[in-house]
Amino acid sequence: MRKIFALATAFLISSTTLAFSDVSSSHFNQQAVNYLARHAVVGGFPDGKFKADQDITRAELAKIMVKARGENPDSQKFRNCFPGVGTEWFARFVCFVKQKDWFTGYPDGSFRAANSVNHAESAKIILTALGVGLSDSKKFTNISDHDWFAVFANTIESKNLFELENFEANMAITRGQVAEMIFRILVLKNSGEDFFDSSFVKNFNFEKSPPEVLAGSIDFPSTAFTNLRITKWWVSGGLWSQKPILEFNGKSFEFSTPRDYAVALQKIQKHFEMLGDSSFDESITRYISEFGTITSFSKDSSNSATVISIPPISPISSISSASISHAPDFTNTDLKNETAVAARGGPSAKFNDTIIYAGYESFPPINLNPVLVSFTNGEQDWVRRDYETSADESVGYGLLFADEKTVFAVFTSRGVEENLNYDFRRFTKYGWLSEYGEGEGKQIAVIAKINPINGDVLSATYLSARLDGGETNSLTVKDLQLIDKNLVVSADCWYAPRRTSRQSMDRKLSADNPPFDYTIEFTPDLRGAVWAEAPGFGR
Repeated sequence: MRKIFALATAFLISSTTLAFSDVSSSHFNQQAVNYLARHAVVGGFPDGKFKADQDITRAELAKIMVKARGENPDSQKFRNCFPGVGTEWFARFVCFVKQKDWFTGYPDGSFRAANSVNHAESAKIILTALGVGLSDSKKFTNISDHDWFAVFANTIESKNLFELENFEANMAITRGQVAEMIFRILVLKNSGEDFFDSSFVKNFNFEKSPPEVLAGSIDFPSTAFTNLRITKWWVSGGLWSQKPILEFNGKSFEFSTPRDYAVALQKIQKHFEMLGDSSFDESITRYISEFGTITSFSKDSSNSATVISIPPISPISSISSASISHAPDFTNTDLKNETAVAARGGPSAKFNDTIIYAGYESFPPINLNPVLVSFTNGEQDWVRRDYETSADESVGYGLLFADEKTVFAVFTSRGVEENLNYDFRRFTKYGWLSEYGEGEGKQIAVIAKINPINGDVLSATYLSARLDGGETNSLTVKDLQLIDKNLVVSADCWYAPRRTSRQSMDRKLSADNPPFDYTIEFTPDLRGAVWAEAPGFGR
């Protein structure tokens, strides 16, 4: 039940024009709704009403979150991403939030744009999209730590983002409640406080747009910690002449003093601790070990600034050369004709004038063999059908050009055990994971390093999840990217992700339902894994 209290009228901003006929100056959500409407984050209906008490739909929430972040997705690029999501008004917003991993679909692959959003779903979506650090300093008494949404619900209670006595996970959230939660998050980010109080609204600049508020805030979303990794760390004699910079989640933050810098790092440490001690990234250990040095810095030296560079949370949008998608059927396709091959759709990777396409061919009664074909200026360079010719069902569904000498390809495998001369094992002999293992039946991934001159496999590794009994199973690659020549693979897995030691990670109470997000970094030869992380699991 909602606690009944109203924000003091002294905090109402006189310049706020009422945007909707049904949201009066005394309405509980008035400030939130009118502020967001002023900046075109929320809109009303043709009759001039906002309908604050109406359940919000998944399509509406997707649009609001995109607008709150200041994004304007291209309708030509963001379309056809779910069954039933084609070119409708909401398609570009839905497809954008899917790419950002703010929303997911249903088990049947659909999005169901008209469905309402419940409290549990909205908590995770809004907190993730707005980059809110998670907290469990206060908890709802009616939910269990074992609930997948517990940490998100408790963050709402800890930060006073939602007026509830109890957290009713399956209750639909209303349009007004969504506006209120977003507004309170923005006020907190503007104030730098951790618990919303109506008095903070006095110092809130209503002319500043939500994206501007978010750009100027320092808050570290724990959902991004799964990808936290140091790529640069420069310290010169314990001194700096410029302000230190923290590049995080695609944004840059400057700090005026060493103390401010150390406090920011302590915030990161605090949220890592919330995910369980075993979730600590090696980079966090390094951060903390540097605290003594950081706090002794001065600013009167000619030495270089200290810079930490951390990759964005959503690498898919930042790596244009990676192509991961469905595998097209090349059966009965003229593989000497690039136009015919390209028309099949699916993944392709380009370097200079060379394009490589991935797919498969079908053989009766039921067998799929992977195919790669390369063209330069429209002329076929080579076609490879011999990577796997066993009874296994395999397809090619991902490509990434590293340079003119290297392309990485992603295939599926069901791990049929027969003569290794006919399956991927002959390539993975020295790979990080050389065998498929037990558990035949569910598809896993094969990552292969390919010579783009002739299609030869230079090295390869299996990549799989792990069942309780030790069998390997069920993993799909979502993205590839390169960091300092290492290959970083993002995947969905349906069982326990693997540590760099190849052993199973331990699932924590904060783990979401499968599929689980999994990120692993390989050395360029695919023989070793140097880093692996999955939300809700130990390392």
